[in-house]
Amino acid sequence: MNIRTRNFALLLVLLIATLRSEAQQDPQFSMNMATRLHVNPAYAGMNDGICVNMLSRQQWVGFEGRPETYLFGGHGTFTIPGINLRSGGGISMFGDGLGQMHMFGVKAAYSAHIPINFIGGEPGHLGIGVSAGLLQFSMGNNWRSITPFYEDPTIPNVAYNSGSFDLDAGLYYRTKDVYFGLSSTHLNGAKFADGGDDLVPEGGKAWETTFQMARHYYLMGGYDFELPSYNLIVLKPSVLVKTNLTSAQFDLNLVAEWNNFLWGGMTYRFTDAATLLGGINYGLPKGTIRVGYAYDITTSRIRKGSNGSHEFFVQYCLKLKTPPPVQKHKTVRFL
Repeated sequence: MNIRTRNFALLLVLLIATLRSEAQQDPQFSMNMATRLHVNPAYAGMNDGICVNMLSRQQWVGFEGRPETYLFGGHGTFTIPGINLRSGGGISMFGDGLGQMHMFGVKAAYSAHIPINFIGGEPGHLGIGVSAGLLQFSMGNNWRSITPFYEDPTIPNVAYNSGSFDLDAGLYYRTKDVYFGLSSTHLNGAKFADGGDDLVPEGGKAWETTFQMARHYYLMGGYDFELPSYNLIVLKPSVLVKTNLTSAQFDLNLVAEWNNFLWGGMTYRFTDAATLLGGINYGLPKGTIRVGYAYDITTSRIRKGSNGSHEFFVQYCLKLKTPPPVQKHKTVRFL
């Protein structure tokens, strides 16, 4: 990676680091480098192949009703006939639970890849993407009252269930060593509503419960570089900022990969958690399996009752482009 590229990446890190960190409405992941499609549809197909992945997160183990999140996604690269436009398509499904609240979503994404040399003259692609799908929000009715002799008529005693259309959009630029992206989820402000007139005492008014998703904005960036003295090790620093323009959350990641096989590192989420993560890449004749695990050490005040958080990730990628064979020649001095 050239000097101009490194300077750009460093500037991106410094600019993003000025934002403060707080909780967000969307589910969070410590291995966020593996969940880019979920928050940025422009990432679809940017890996020159076909990939499918699954991620499971158990947050704040030790608390009843703790957050539990599952994510499944797949995306690939293709070319639109006639106009010779490189594109990417994908699908993302997730389930997120917190106590009696549950959110399920499924989205289909499309990204148009425009070749452009933007950073230091290095060849790259700018992805312009959009995703659309459905969100389903539900809430149970198994409430525990701290005042057993008093029933609050405003609390529904039946399950709440509502669905809504959802729309995301984003930009994603990638070269061999650098990437950065900007995206927004819930552009249409998905709204959920449910109600009735059978949940209040006789003579009471009908009830209606509404819930609306806030727009979320994501800024991400990172770069890869080989250690000059030992090129089998590649360092991969990256950053991710999430904000709804009211609060923000900032993740700083550093991963080291050895010989494209073993990898490990850490993530620091300001005022929330420090994460240790690691895994392996296992090469197959037609692709690669990537497996990873992350453990969050809670740093916020909730750490007194939490045993940390666990995250497991598995991915399979099928490369559509075969890398050129490595050619070796003996020096003419020793023929």
